[in-house]
Order: sequence, then structure tokens, then C-alpha cells
Amino acid sequence: MAQIPPKKKSTGALTPKGGASKEIQPGSSPSAGSRRPTPTIGSAVRQQATDPDAAHKTPAPTRTESLSKTPAARPRSGPSGGTAQQSPVTNRLPSKRTTGMVPAAQAENAATSAGRLRGLPLALKFSIPISLLVILSISVFGYVSIQTTESRLNDEIVNSGYGQLQALQNFAKVVMTDFRSSKEADFTKKIGAHREFVKKILDHNPRIYDIVIYATQDKAVEVPNGLVLQGRDGTKFSKPPRDHIKINLPDADPEVLVYRGSYVVNRAGGEHAEPSLYFRIPIREGPQDNDPVKMFSSLNLIMSAKEIDEEVSALKRKLLLLGLLLIAASIGVAVMMARYTVKPIKMLVDDMHAVANGDLEHQSPVAETSTDEVGLLATAFNQMTMSLKTGRESERENQRITGELNTAKSIHIKLMPEKLPQIPGIDIFTAYQSAKEVGGDYYDFIPVGDAEHLALCVADVSGKGIPGSMVMGTTRTILRMMAVGNLSPADVLAKTNYHVARDIKRGMFVTCVYCILNVRTRELTVASAGHNPMLIYRAATGQIEKVRPNGIALGFDKGPVFNKTIREERIQLEVGDRVVLYTDGIVEAMNAERVEWSDEALDAFTLKNATQSSKDFVRQLIGELDAHKGEAEQHDDITVTTFRVMS
Repeated sequence: MAQIPPKKKSTGALTPKGGASKEIQPGSSPSAGSRRPTPTIGSAVRQQATDPDAAHKTPAPTRTESLSKTPAARPRSGPSGGTAQQSPVTNRLPSKRTTGMVPAAQAENAATSAGRLRGLPLALKFSIPISLLVILSISVFGYVSIQTTESRLNDEIVNSGYGQLQALQNFAKVVMTDFRSSKEADFTKKIGAHREFVKKILDHNPRIYDIVIYATQDKAVEVPNGLVLQGRDGTKFSKPPRDHIKINLPDADPEVLVYRGSYVVNRAGGEHAEPSLYFRIPIREGPQDNDPVKMFSSLNLIMSAKEIDEEVSALKRKLLLLGLLLIAASIGVAVMMARYTVKPIKMLVDDMHAVANGDLEHQSPVAETSTDEVGLLATAFNQMTMSLKTGRESERENQRITGELNTAKSIHIKLMPEKLPQIPGIDIFTAYQSAKEVGGDYYDFIPVGDAEHLALCVADVSGKGIPGSMVMGTTRTILRMMAVGNLSPADVLAKTNYHVARDIKRGMFVTCVYCILNVRTRELTVASAGHNPMLIYRAATGQIEKVRPNGIALGFDKGPVFNKTIREERIQLEVGDRVVLYTDGIVEAMNAERVEWSDEALDAFTLKNATQSSKDFVRQLIGELDAHKGEAEQHDDITVTTFRVMS
């Protein structure tokens, strides 16, 4: 047997919401031990005309400050020697912000600021996602194409190599038969002929790099390593990997092993590695050579994989070029489409700038040229511009009305007394709060022509706001005219009704309680035109008396019925007695559940607080109303006038 040569070695007051209010600060009351001098009421009350601007000298406090934090004015001497104190109007209509058009410079700055982009343009936001989607699609397509082509070429060469390997099996068996049976000298002669045959195959088929037969001398092994025959000299083979290539042929021989590696050839200039496919099949030499894993000899075919790599590389270059062209084209189309889509939006932005600069006549032409959602947006914008124009006109009208309301409010406040009468031995205080900018409640202190009598009046017009205020102003003027020199409250109300009934709007009326106090004798004469009862707290008994002489409201009847029903009462007041005149806004104040405060609540409050100072009495009364009302809005004007006989 020939000897096997060794194998070559591989190598990632009070402030309602929007309302006006007013309170009057009293002067200092004399001590209880002093004797009652004869007062002169007329001159003291008439001082309100000497300083018409006094009501506007102090800022308006808040609701909680109105009765507790109003600064007292500097006292000045009255004709009777008492202290006459100027009484400021403590609450005014809250200043309302008027939202007119933005000034030109401010509008220009706003438009300039709005015109600067704070991010990517809309066209880029449209085109970038589209371009990325195209790039992703082309990348996936290229990857699939390369994998498919590589797999197809690989299968083609594997199948070709498998066929070649099968065709060489008989030749390999002849070689091994000669190797096993011949002497070394004889085999050397035969091996030359076998090598010539192999070289012809290699020259005829350039895909085949080499044909090699390995064998073992004594026993079967998994990988024979003794070199028997090799077609080329000076070559090296890579070590077989664990993962083999599958042969996609029906009835393929399971003993054929195919794997990918490198084939190193010694050429001029050094070693050169070529990508290769290795095929191996056992050469079964007889019945004893039947182990499925081990073998005595093997036929090895090395085929070039360079064709696969070159074709895959060429395909990659083509796909890359095609991909770049498609990407460039898709970006161009995306940008054009984005610009086409964004163009009407830019026009709409320019239209908005025009409107923001004050041109409310401007209309966007996009509404006529665009039929998609942008066109709908432009149509809505045009409608909004028309609404803005209408709103601006309405705003100007509202500003005009607000100015007129402020004027009416000023007039309304002027109609109220600006200071309290200073009566020795009488502690008097009053407060008024309208439900709207101007109201229909009215209170007054009227000198009736002599030094001993003072008229007190509280009235309520059936209505609020400007209509109620106008009726109140008319009633006040008439009442003051009828009161001069007239000591009969019933007669004053009858004469007032005669004129009011002829001028008042049908359906409106005025309730009024009118009383005249004799400041010397403390006698009070009272008449009521359908008003809430006057409350009198009697210090001697600790009880409440309700005084409501017969009478109907002013304006219901022009004379006959009113004159027949009106009556008056005379009441003698004593030291410690308290008189409370009020409008129905007190007892009808509602909370959020629309529950009224009630007459009973006022009676109980008066009993509890009758001995306090008149200012504290009014302040705590308003506090009680606020606590009852809570977050609910004031629905009616509130007026209260109270005085207590101190001596």
C-alpha cells in the first residue's frame, strides 16, 4: 500500500357686582347725659350743596371694607353748633376694562411676532415623513432583492457543485482502489494520470477551484486528513464551520456536506483568498465502511463563490443607484405636493395678519379657490372676520352705553344725600347698594322748612337699572317740591302721587315710606304708600312694633283712590328706641337655593342688635345678608336707614 503523505495545514357701604352703593358717615353723637338743645335741621342738611365734589374724594373700598374702613371726613361746624361731617360716597362702580382694538404699533409687533416660524415649515413636515417612508420602502425592497438573488445564485452553484461531486464519485473510488491496492512506486505512476485528469476538469470548468481526496491509513474517522490527490499545489483551506448549507434538491444525498469558506492560493505577490463553497462526500470503500459519521476517505470539491459575491455586489450598486434616484424623485415630488398644499395655508396666514392689523373688511380669496378642508377653514375665517366686524361695532356701542351708564351712575349718586343730618341725641346711619350700575331705590333726608322737623324717606321703584333710576329721579324731584313747608306726610304723598301717576309708565309704580321727625319732642309722623312696614324697637318693652299706615303705591291711581286710602300715624319715641326703614331687597335677599332672608329674620336681627350703634347695626345687617346670600348674585336693590334715640 502506498504511504499517505502528510496533509498540508489549513490556516442603542358694600360693593355689589357691577352695582353702585353708598353709605353715610354720621358725626359724633352727644353724650347721654347732656340736655337736648333745640337743633336747627334745615341749615345742617342744606350743607350738602356746599361741597358737591365731596362724594368723590375717597377711593371705593371693597364690599368688606365699605362699612368698616371708610375714612371719616374732617368735621366742620354746623349752624346749630353740632358737628357736621362730610360723608363720602364709599363705593363706586368697579372700573371695567374696555377691550378696544389693539393699537397700531402693538398690532404690528404682534403680527411680526406671529409671522416668525418657531419650528419646521409645514412643507418640510409634510415632505420629510413621505421621504423617510420612500427610503424605508426602497431599503426593504433592496434587502429582499439582494437576499433573494444571493439565495438563488447560491442554490444554483450548490446544485451545480452537487452534480459535479456526484459525477466524480466513480473516479474517486478508482483512485482509492489504486491507492489501497498498489505499491507506492506503482501508485506514484498512476497518481500522475489521475492528476492530469483532475487538471483537465479544472481547466474546463473555471468555477471549480480544486478537487482533493483525503484518506486515513488505519481506521475510520470523522474527518480524514491524509492527502491522496490534489488538483492544485500551494493552496490552503479554511476550517469547516458548524453551520452547513442546505442542498435544495429532491432526493439529495444526506452524506454530502456543503459549507462556505475561503480558498487561499499562492500567487505572485503573495497569498490570495477567494470565497469558496466546499463539498464533501465519503468514499465508501467496502461493506465495512458503513458508519454514518466516520469514514476512511472523502472526496472534496472546492467551487468558486466569487460569482455570487460579484453579482450581489453589482446588484447592490444598481439598487443603490436606483434607490438614490427614487429617493431624489420622491423628495422632489413630496416637496412639490407639500408646497402646493401649504400655499393656500400661507395665503390664509397672510389674511389673518391683515385682520390682526385691523382690516376687518378683508376677506380671504382661498375660500373661493380651494375646495378642500383649507377652503372650509378659509370660509370659516371669512365668517369669523365678519363676526369680528360686527363685534367691534357692538363693542363700540357697548362702550358708548357704558359711558352713559357711568354718567347715569354719577347722576344717581348725586341724587342721594352726601352726608347725614347732625341731630343731637339721634344716632343715624344709612346704606344703599344697587343690584345694577344704577338702581331704583331711593332714600333722603329733607328739611321741611323749620328748625324742628326733618323728613326721612325710603322708596322703592318697581324696576331696576336705568328705567328704575329715571323714575326714582322724577319721584325725588316731585317729593322734594311737595315736602317744602308741609308737615303732613300723607298730604305730601298724595300731592306727589298726583304728578307721578301722570308721568310714570304703565305697569310701573313706587312704594314709599315717608315720615317727619320732630327733633325736639321726638314725635314721628308716618305715612306709607304701599311700602314695607317700618320697624320700631321699644327699649322699654324690648319688643318690635311694625308701623304700616294704610296706603297704596304711588303711580297706581291718579288721585281719587289714593287720596281715600292714604293715612298717617303719629308715634312718640322714647330714649333707647330704634327706627328701621328699609326696602324689600333686605327681606327678599336670596341665596343660591332661592331661599329669601325673610321678615322674621330681620325682626330677630333687630331685636338682637337694637342697642348697638347705628353704624354697627347696618354693618352687621349687611354681613348677615352676605352670609345668607353666599355666592348668589344680588337680585334687587338694598336700602336701609336707621336711627336710635340716644337722649
